[in-house]
Amino acid sequence: MKLAIVGGLLQGIEAVYLAKKAGYETLVIDRRAAAPATFIADESVALDIQQEPAKTKKLLADCDAVIPANENLETLIALAELSKEAEINLLFDLNAYQISSSKILSNRLINDLHLPLPQPWPACGFPAIVKPSGQSGSIGVKKVMSDEEITAAIAAIHQLGDQEIIQEYVAGPNVSIEMIGDGQRAEAMVVTEVVLDDHYDCKMVRCPLPQMEPAAHKALAEYGRALAEAVSLKGIMDLEAIYSPKGLKILEIDARLPSQTPAAVVNATGVNLLQHLVEAAQGRLSAPQPTDGAAIYEHLAFDNGVLRSCGEKTFAAVKAPRLEQGLFGASEMITDYEAGKSSWRATMINTGKTPAAAWQKRQNCLERLLQENDIKQYIDPVPEVVT
Repeated sequence: MKLAIVGGLLQGIEAVYLAKKAGYETLVIDRRAAAPATFIADESVALDIQQEPAKTKKLLADCDAVIPANENLETLIALAELSKEAEINLLFDLNAYQISSSKILSNRLINDLHLPLPQPWPACGFPAIVKPSGQSGSIGVKKVMSDEEITAAIAAIHQLGDQEIIQEYVAGPNVSIEMIGDGQRAEAMVVTEVVLDDHYDCKMVRCPLPQMEPAAHKALAEYGRALAEAVSLKGIMDLEAIYSPKGLKILEIDARLPSQTPAAVVNATGVNLLQHLVEAAQGRLSAPQPTDGAAIYEHLAFDNGVLRSCGEKTFAAVKAPRLEQGLFGASEMITDYEAGKSSWRATMINTGKTPAAAWQKRQNCLERLLQENDIKQYIDPVPEVVT
């Protein structure tokens, strides 16, 4: 199996990583010759698929499937057309993506299915969360405590050329689950916990989430399946929610390959979401069969003598990363670390038979990293706590 991956940043790294775990050969296509994913792929080509469609089709014809690892709508539309012309499986649902990339449209769908959303403004009162409808991840997200802060947050979103969504601030673990569909039905995969930094960017993924009650786990899977089947999903979609004392509250859906949770899932349970996605495209959609285990996936950044746990946007500055097992005792790292470098990035993955064992391994690895590099300061930022 040879997989073409169009995009070489974080999603591209994720796709290559999962493909390696599945035993697939990889070809990364990106406009930048030194995009991070190109350093861990089997092959790479510097190419703008919109500017060179004939060359792109020739490359795709030598592959068994293609997956986009970017969020440029024009590129996604072009890739959908080129993959059709090349008669190659596209592991992506453009229609579902266009719905999920607008929080206005996706919230309407969630409401139509009578699924739980955070209460809208102004009924929710303060604190509230203001976020843009069409941006990815934490871009433009702001927690607000006053009318003045709402006004400022809305103005910032309008400067992005976007529309605002204002909802209640819901406290609790941030959880995620992927769905994979074949256009007729969908299967829910594995629940993870997404841990955020002080900018509401994902800095860590934990799998499993031991404190989640079985009933809530089942409900989250049912919500995801209902949403996936409502859009006739033919590809992958993830659902993110808050597991609050008041129950689950859905934050968003995103119909693309996620850039972090799948790596945690495969290391904790053996369930490879990319492999499930390939098999679904081949007419072999199946439910996951997870094994017992645990994993912690975490981004780190070292700059100016300080090590910190960081969000994915900070990790994205990684240069020429490599996959390395056992570095400082970690199960695996994706990193550009070199002894003596003044700045480097790492994604640290630690596994264990239980969540406690995985956490202890993570702690031991972190202590070794600090000691062996004589790092005196470690920062682990978190979102502001609201009481």
